[in-house]
Amino acid sequence: MSVNHEPNVLLFLGSGFEDLEAVAVLDVCGWTEYRDHIPRVRVTTTGFHDEVRGRFGLVIRPDVPFTNVVADDYDAIALPGGFRSHGYDEVYDRRLYTLLRELDTIGKTIATMCVGVLPVAEAGLLEGKRATTYPYSRHDNRVQLAAAGAIVVDEPLVVDEHLISCAGPAHAVDVALLLIDALIGPEARAEVSKHMVNEGKT
Repeated sequence: MSVNHEPNVLLFLGSGFEDLEAVAVLDVCGWTEYRDHIPRVRVTTTGFHDEVRGRFGLVIRPDVPFTNVVADDYDAIALPGGFRSHGYDEVYDRRLYTLLRELDTIGKTIATMCVGVLPVAEAGLLEGKRATTYPYSRHDNRVQLAAAGAIVVDEPLVVDEHLISCAGPAHAVDVALLLIDALIGPEARAEVSKHMVNEGKT
């Protein structure tokens, strides 16, 4: 990838999103701004509302209305999970499914966290693909994932081609680092990870 190209990640926020997962994408990608020798990874927020409230109180006014989103303008999409009790069911929407299919068709990275993988499954993009999701729920997330044709893997972090999924918010930083890897390469991921003092394997 050209060092002059600044990849743009579309961060889709459903009502009741998991605050930590959303912030992880914004924060980790933000660290690319401090490294002169790697491209900056930009993040553009969107959602169905003029203002989106996270489960634990974070309020974000999206950069771009969802109606103005064009798939070709973005190099990846990130989908934090969320809480159905706080409106997250709105992610099961044909408008989002259409966007996800467009991004999948042109090979863009789809990075999901927790139950953020479920709308991807419902869009029909996980048939025969490995994925994971949040295991502790009365909504049978893994059953829903399997019913959509996914190969459900009991692992905290799963990558299958250009799809990233994780089991919960504790792995949100790992997903964001893998997103950087997919967009600007493993050396850039290692650089950001080092300066964030991430001692893990990611």
